[in-house]
Amino acid sequence: MTPFLTLPARGAVLALAFVPSLIGCARTAVARGASPSPVVTRIVTHVVTHDAKLIGSAVGGARITIRDVATGRVLAEGRHEGATGDTKRIMQEPHVRGGTLFTTPDGARFDASVALSAPTMVDVVAEGPLGYPDQMVRTSKRLVLVPGRDVGGDGVVLELHGYVIDLLAPDTTTTHARATALTVRARVRMLCSCPTQPGGMWEVREVLARLLRDGAVVREVPLAYAGEASTYAGELPIPEGGTYVLELLAATPERASFGVVRRRITVAGARSR
Repeated sequence: MTPFLTLPARGAVLALAFVPSLIGCARTAVARGASPSPVVTRIVTHVVTHDAKLIGSAVGGARITIRDVATGRVLAEGRHEGATGDTKRIMQEPHVRGGTLFTTPDGARFDASVALSAPTMVDVVAEGPLGYPDQMVRTSKRLVLVPGRDVGGDGVVLELHGYVIDLLAPDTTTTHARATALTVRARVRMLCSCPTQPGGMWEVREVLARLLRDGAVVREVPLAYAGEASTYAGELPIPEGGTYVLELLAATPERASFGVVRRRITVAGARSR
């Protein structure tokens, strides 16, 4: 019976021997449970046009917002600005896994430092180009940021699709005399300001001028390349005097790239109603 009785005694001694260690573990757990100090963490963001270059200062840049998903709190915001990047590296050279495409001394980027106390799920949102407020598009990525683990190099890359369109003619701020047609000229560029032209590095499959009244298309003509980079022109028939919406549409469906701009235009000689 003695061995049987001594086993619990030994077990009791062992348990007592572990008490200081358990107390120490408890103290450590309390220390670890305290709120850790925030760690400043760097995150680089690049915003690029689909099948083209960085969206930089030439078109007003892009707005970047980094937001905590759980709380909705904005951790950082600012403007993505700079040059459009190295054309040869981005568009022509073979891409090597792990290499950098967009990181150049003058290339557009948004470089932020955020204070993180724990791994944090964030949304990184890009809106632009800011120089074309009625043509801005938006995209975002959701990812985890970890305190002290800087995101450098190309960092978070966000891609925007589309074109920016400038109406060069007619002047929509004046009333136009009654005529059989309006001469329409438009400049169509990639969102990054890169030029388009047939057979060039960047093309636009279709450019249309449309005349709308009460939401319905009453006239539509294609605009042809006018011989100058990014410029397209055509003659748009006017059915009668009145107030219309002139709509310019650029489209390359196979690349999911589109652009649209609308301006109100008034032609003299409206019929009385």
